[in-house]
Amino acid sequence: MNRVFNVSELNSRIRERLTTDLRLCDLWARGELSNVVNHRSGHRYFTLKDGDSQISCVLFRGHSGGLDFELENGQNVLVFGDVEFYRPRGQVQILVKAARRDSGLGGKYLELEMLKERLAVEGLFDAERKRSIPAYPACIGVVTSPDGAALRDVLRVLGSCPARIVISPASVQGESAPESIASAISALQGTADVIIVGRGGGSAEDLSPFNSEVVARAIYMSRSPIVSAVGHETDVTVADFVADVRAPTPSAAAEMVRPDVEGLRANLEEIEGRMRRSLSASLERRREKFLDLGRTLSARRMRGIVSEQRQSLDRMTDRLVSAEDRRIDLLSGRLELAAGKLDSLSPLLTLKRGYCIALTDRGLA
Repeated sequence: MNRVFNVSELNSRIRERLTTDLRLCDLWARGELSNVVNHRSGHRYFTLKDGDSQISCVLFRGHSGGLDFELENGQNVLVFGDVEFYRPRGQVQILVKAARRDSGLGGKYLELEMLKERLAVEGLFDAERKRSIPAYPACIGVVTSPDGAALRDVLRVLGSCPARIVISPASVQGESAPESIASAISALQGTADVIIVGRGGGSAEDLSPFNSEVVARAIYMSRSPIVSAVGHETDVTVADFVADVRAPTPSAAAEMVRPDVEGLRANLEEIEGRMRRSLSASLERRREKFLDLGRTLSARRMRGIVSEQRQSLDRMTDRLVSAEDRRIDLLSGRLELAAGKLDSLSPLLTLKRGYCIALTDRGLA
């Protein structure tokens, strides 16, 4: 049976082999800088990469004195040093003894800058198109890895938020990540009122999917406002420029979109208080008006009003009777006049004056 190594023994064996290979000592390596960290101890940590590979590097404080420039992401550099194997983490790295500028900027850096410039010209970064986050979203969408710490942070902050939380899972690292993120954003259209897109911290290479044109255009085409939450506060990606709002971390993004329930409760209590005061004032005014009306309609005043109305009724009755008597007299006079005219034309009146008619036995004149 072959010997079984524990991890420490295996790493020690690898380190021994690497450090005894003279071809890996005092060598020059060319590449593009990324993930540059100037530690407070004076040491410099960075990644050296090209189009296909990358390797970690460390420049200790004792060798930093010979630098005549500041290390910055995107620079092309030549580094001189030894290949080392960091046994506790099982990581191959270059112990840099010296570094100097190489010509121009790195290809990846230039590609990123050209993409930013092109998207800016097309208007994807314009402040005028950015939308505000709804104050009380009914549905909050989250685009991130279902296994990452970012999702746990977002869900922890949202807590008992009354809004519905919809998780649209996506791969946030690797070659397929840009298409996965874009598809996850598209899946939330028409469902979420606001969408958080992001992931936890990582190296510049880990965050590179959020620097892709595919993700930028998916954010731009979203009908719902997008909050980008990529990495830490110092990490800035293309997605941050296109998004409606940038949050420094996923937790901060959750704070931004979470409805302010306490503020809403305070507003409702204030409105209720104003309604109560308004209703109380209205009831008090009506009570005073009722009391005034009661004082106005006292028994004595009511008797006076009834007495006045009775006297007025008596006067109206007298006038009505007098008018009716006059009308009867007028009509009686007209009747007598008409009767006199009728009598003057009657044959009976002629007979009364002595005229007669002689008739035969048969009743003939």
